[in-house]
Amino acid sequence: MAANPKQLRVVAARAHGATTRVLEVECVEGGAFEAVGGKYVIVHTGLVIADKAIKRAYSLMPSADKPGHAEIAIKRLQGPGSQALHEAPVGACLSFSGPWGKLLPEQGIVERTLLVATDTGITSALGIVEQQALAGSRAALAVMWLHEHGETFLDVASVRARVERVGARFPAHDIEPIRAPVRSSATSLIESAATYFDASHVIATGDGAIVHPLRHRLFARLPHVSDVRVECFFNNPEKKSA
Repeated sequence: MAANPKQLRVVAARAHGATTRVLEVECVEGGAFEAVGGKYVIVHTGLVIADKAIKRAYSLMPSADKPGHAEIAIKRLQGPGSQALHEAPVGACLSFSGPWGKLLPEQGIVERTLLVATDTGITSALGIVEQQALAGSRAALAVMWLHEHGETFLDVASVRARVERVGARFPAHDIEPIRAPVRSSATSLIESAATYFDASHVIATGDGAIVHPLRHRLFARLPHVSDVRVECFFNNPEKKSA
């Protein structure tokens, strides 16, 4: 992946609950943020620790009222990257690369698409459905969010309202915590949803322990599924084996 350095500016910021900060950003070097659904950027926080630049990847969500702008949601974690972006002031300029991502089919979203997100992967799903709505698409979509009980990244009710506002369906389920050994059993919930919605396409993001096996499992067990695309936000088995 090429470095492709560009510059973005933080033009607005708002808190979402106790742990999340949502930044509205514009590209000031490298072109406007257009058709961002399913894409992500790698933001250079400006920190360097032990001679290593601290970078973090965030999914893009369109800004409905401001063409060319986008939003990223940052959950405050213990690491220095999220801390730095929680403290970045409005007006700050940061280097980034992207937008990257190959989640969307070349022909765009098609009928009977099931979007699956675990944990913070919901921002990718929101970016896709809201981008589709801005483009006037009438594709039949469902967004499935699998999250820990008491999720604080984004409020479940507010996410439901956003998804249903653009005409998509929103099944949501509590699942085991990220480090729980039985968490990967959530793949059965996804298979059930793909069957219920008669999905032909599945796009899944988030915990690699859950979403990575879908490519093999759904093709093997559901003949109506013709395309499965995944993006692992963490627990990516391909990185572990590289």
